[in-house]
Amino acid sequence: LGADDYVVKPFDIKELSAVAEKYGILCLVDNAHGAYLKFLEESQHPINLGAHMCADSAHKTLPTLTGAGYLHISKSAQELLFDEAENAMSLFASTSPSYLILQSLDATNKYISEGYPQKLQDFCNKVYELKAELEAFGYRFVGNEPLKLTVDTKAYGYEGCELAEILSLNSIICEHSDRDTVVLMLTPETGIGGLDRLRNILLSIEKREVINEKPPIPTTHRSAISAREAIMSPKERINAADSHGRILAELSVSCPPAIPIVACGEVIDDDAIALFKYYGIDTVTVVK
Repeated sequence: LGADDYVVKPFDIKELSAVAEKYGILCLVDNAHGAYLKFLEESQHPINLGAHMCADSAHKTLPTLTGAGYLHISKSAQELLFDEAENAMSLFASTSPSYLILQSLDATNKYISEGYPQKLQDFCNKVYELKAELEAFGYRFVGNEPLKLTVDTKAYGYEGCELAEILSLNSIICEHSDRDTVVLMLTPETGIGGLDRLRNILLSIEKREVINEKPPIPTTHRSAISAREAIMSPKERINAADSHGRILAELSVSCPPAIPIVACGEVIDDDAIALFKYYGIDTVTVVK
């Protein structure tokens, strides 16, 4: 498996939703970083790709206050979703919403209506140009999401966290970094000046010999008890290196929500311990 095998591309949602529809299963999508996808020349928003419900974190790629988001329900979804959505939000959300956040969403809706799609497309074109220039210089990227630069740092001779530290010293904070990649999230508000600054810093970093180390291959694990039983059981936190044969009680991931190395209720084996070590997970919570 290569780096691309770990990436779910936007068009996969179309295939997944078709399978869900075939078997009468709801397709629900966490579209945290993709609120802008609706406004590309050809929409890549999950609702347009067949999802029944989708949550967008507006504050990640649109200019709203942190915590602002949209819940979308497809017109093709069963009526129950429409009827119960407001009741569910009343049950699980606060009865005292932040009116500052609500006003910021109103302001963002106005912003979107005033030429945002063209502004987005113009900026995406500049991002494509930047990626092409950086690739010619020796950088390699994973995935093709328009506003996300996921750098395969080992191809440039650095571990991801090492490159992220260099960028941080130059006042550029990454969305995420691990041993293999650095993720940079961009928006039209980054501006041409911001892109030029990012370009100059990346081009100033000396290319080194390629690091050929690959992450361990994830494997499936044996389920010993249900996830509910594991979560509700008495538990203890131990060193991940000493967890062989124990049942995981709480998820351990390097960047939540992520795909768990081991699910709650599953037995930890040597393959899992190797992945824990690789991603810097030193301790895990197991059933006592």
